[in-house]
Formats: sequence, C-alpha cells, structure tokens
Amino acid sequence: MQNQHKNHVLKFHPACILNSNFLTQPKMSTTHQEQHNKHHFFKIILIGDSSVGKSNLLSRFCCNKFTLESSSTIGINFTNKTLKINNNQITAQIWDTSGHTKARAITDAYYRGAKAALLVYDVTKHITFVNIQKWLVDLRNHADPNMVVMLVGNKVDVRQPVVVSSEVGKSFAEKESMCFYETSALRGTNVEKVFMDVVDKLYSNQVSRKKDLEAHETMALSRCVSISSGNNEPAHYKLKIESFSLLSEAGIEKYESDVFEASGYKWKLEVYPNGNKEELVNDHISVYLVICDTKSLEKDWEVNAYFKILIYDHIRHNYLTIQGGDGKRTRFHQKKMRWGFRKLISLDSFKDAESGYLFGDSCEFGAEVFVVPKYTQKDQCLSMIKPPVTMNTHVWTISKFSLLKEDTLYSEDFKVGKVKWKLSLYPKGSKAGKNTNLSIFLRPHDVGSGFGSEEWKVYAKFKIQVKSHNVDGAHKSEEGEHWFCKTADGWGFPCFMLLSDLHDCTKAYLSNDTLIVEAQILYVGILKHLL
Repeated sequence: MQNQHKNHVLKFHPACILNSNFLTQPKMSTTHQEQHNKHHFFKIILIGDSSVGKSNLLSRFCCNKFTLESSSTIGINFTNKTLKINNNQITAQIWDTSGHTKARAITDAYYRGAKAALLVYDVTKHITFVNIQKWLVDLRNHADPNMVVMLVGNKVDVRQPVVVSSEVGKSFAEKESMCFYETSALRGTNVEKVFMDVVDKLYSNQVSRKKDLEAHETMALSRCVSISSGNNEPAHYKLKIESFSLLSEAGIEKYESDVFEASGYKWKLEVYPNGNKEELVNDHISVYLVICDTKSLEKDWEVNAYFKILIYDHIRHNYLTIQGGDGKRTRFHQKKMRWGFRKLISLDSFKDAESGYLFGDSCEFGAEVFVVPKYTQKDQCLSMIKPPVTMNTHVWTISKFSLLKEDTLYSEDFKVGKVKWKLSLYPKGSKAGKNTNLSIFLRPHDVGSGFGSEEWKVYAKFKIQVKSHNVDGAHKSEEGEHWFCKTADGWGFPCFMLLSDLHDCTKAYLSNDTLIVEAQILYVGILKHLL
C-alpha cells in the first residue's frame, strides 16, 4: 500500500468561538483540575509483635485517644486521616492488624498497595525488638521495594526498666537505612511527629517521581533536534493552522487532525496549542503521533517506527525537524498507542516574530512516519537494578544444625530485583570443600515472565555471611558476582569456611545449635530478548 501525502488547512475564525466543535473531550474546570492535582492518597501499615502498642499509636494520632485496658487487635482495622501539606490535601489510610503468628496469613492483602510501614517494638520487651528482623523479612518478600520504612520504639513512658536502649534502636535503624523514633502512645510523645514525617516523606517522594516523569516519560523521545537545510515538504502529512491565537482564546485544549496514511498504517496528530495540562505543561506546544484503526491488526500487534514532527519556518523557508527517540525505533502497541513531545517548542520561541514559525498568525506542522521491522531475535535489553538496602537481604535460620542428616539444605525462596532466589548449603562441604569446609551457593529459583523457557541470563553481585552470635564477634562473609543461566544456575563458595572454625565455640557461629546465614543481593542484571 503506497503512502499518501495529505495537506490539511485549519481555518479558525472568531465566529467559531461560539460553536467550538474541535474540542475532543470535556474541559475540566480549572478549580476541579487543581483540586484533582492537589489530592494525594497514601496507605500506611503498622507492623510488629502483639501488644507493642500499634493500635494505641493509631488511636492517639487519629483521635487523640488512648485506651489503657485495650485488648489485642483481632483481624484488620484501618482509619483515614486527612492532612494538608503545602495546600495539598493528603488522605493517610493507616492500617493496623494483630501481631500474632496466626494472623500472618493475611500478609499479602495487608501489604498490597502500602507505601509506608512503621515497624513498632516495645522498648521494655527485648523479644519484640529481636522479632523486628522477621517483620523486615516479611516486608522484603511481600511489599513494594520502594516502600518508606521507619523504626518505632514505643512505651518510653512505662516505669518498667528499658531493655532496648535508644542507641541500640538507632544503630539498627541506621544499618537498615530507616529513620528511628521513640514514642509514647500514652503521653503522645513523638506520635504526631512520626506519622507526619512519614506522610511528608511520601509526599516528597511522589512530587519527586512526578518531576522525574515530567523530565523523562514522553520527553525521552525528543533528544535529537535538527533543522533541515532545504525546503522539502513533509513526506506524509501537513497541517496548516490559520489564526493560531484564536485557539487559545476559544479555550481549545486539544486538536485532533484528520487520519492520514503512512507506511501502510493510519495515523493522526494531537496538538495542544497551550501544552498538555495532564502532563503539567503550560508554556510549550505539545504534539503527539497516534496510531489509528488498529482493530484490523493481529492480536498483540506491535508497530516499530521512526517518526518526525516538523514546524515550518516562513522566514528561512525550511523546517525545524524534531525526531523521536534520539533516532531510535519507537514501539507502538496496544497499551501505548501515542508517542510524541510534551514540550515540542516553547510558546515564547514559537511566537517570537524572528523565529518565523508563526507568520501572520498562521503556522504549519508536518509529520513523517517510517515503519521498520520488529527487533530481530538477537536484539537484547540488559536492565541493571540496585535493590534498596531494606529489601535486598534474606536471613536463613537453621536450627538443630548438628542433627542434620541431609547432604544438601535449601532455603525458602526470597525475591530481590524481580527474581526469586534460593540458597543451597552443604553441611559437610561440596566439591573442593568436601569434608573440610562448609559450602554455600546462590541460585535463581524463578526468573519470572519475559524470559524464554530455554534461554535466560541473570547477573548478581552478592554477599553471603554466616553470623557470629557473639555481640562483638566477626561474621564470616564472602562476596561474589556471577552470570547465571539455565546451564549454570548455581554459583557460590565450596570452601566458604573451615568446618573446624564453624564448630569452634569461641567464634560462636553455632549458638544453641543454630546457624544464621544471611544473603545480600547488591546488584541484579536481567538480560531479555526484545521480541
């Protein structure tokens, strides 16, 4: 099917203001839009052992109440609290649940959608502080890796002796990259501060993410800008707009062009004369290319194309050419049918008489689209991930170590960097360490979707430790890095440590016949085919 060049002239007259049918969607009022933009919702969860005071912390913050004879929470409770930060309305939905072991079955539903967690322990009960490590493991296995996590030592008002000092709590929090607070739900000490700080951090993170999106999302395509040396007409489509200033006066936010054909597919342009407000643009012209009439395409269709948007310079008789994707192929598919430039050109530059783009209140835009074949099977994408410190560690506790009869032990699965991992341990050694060393290996257990059944490749830089139970004891650790694949899915240390050192009582690697192994995944690399 041959390409057909189309010219389209949009004449805009004052009379059109009374009957503006060019508006393709209802216009949201400024007040409603501002309210929509300024409302934020955050789910925050409280976790920790039973009776550490989670419910009273929630009650004190939301209702300024404290119940001295409160019973343990049964099931799940949540309370909404409306706050304001920088004139923005914040709804904090704070969830509370039982800390009993039998309640752990609700973990997935409880953690789903949570943006922050407060890990709460009782400063007068050491076991509740020890169990914080277990709650961290739950977070790493079930929660969002970007979750904000804060450590809270509660009941500083209790007359019983404090057994977990501020220094110990603070040191642990620093190690796990968490903020640390000590609170009293009874007296209200620091309760409002800890909740307000977590909400403020969530709000700041969201604002930062919006700025990142603003800088990188659709703007990622507009890295290569060049001005053509000749006066070649756009190859596939040209749109001329007369009386451009009246578009703004009429309040038209978006104009959709007629459908045109290029490279065997149908397309249209979307022009925002005063910027796409949904993408926080108000000082640039936004222009997008949209693929049309896709119902006839095969299921899971994909169209790869090079495309250019052109603006005519009336003074120099050439075109400013903006090409998407830094000259790389752009992939249109069912979930992404529109690509373009949220900031094609600033309104100041566009309206500057010397630039030549707006001449007699008239302007011209053009489009060129060249479809290319899909990626070949040899095209690959390598994505590198540095997991957050609070989400990259798995602790494996092995009880009754001396009674083990198995030649090989396997840890439970743990997820880091979109990959499920597993540790294998040989109590009496393997390969070069047979009968002389403890051997430990790391292997990816589930590489997830998007990998071929026969070919996959995952990189990991990792650290494995055997913990010493001495307070000041030296942990035994080894670091390694490896590319794992189907034919080499395990790698580690056959001579991790001498069995004589393992059983040396003075080094305390075994206490109460319990061995603690910690695996920390520092970096993850995932290699995928682009098909």
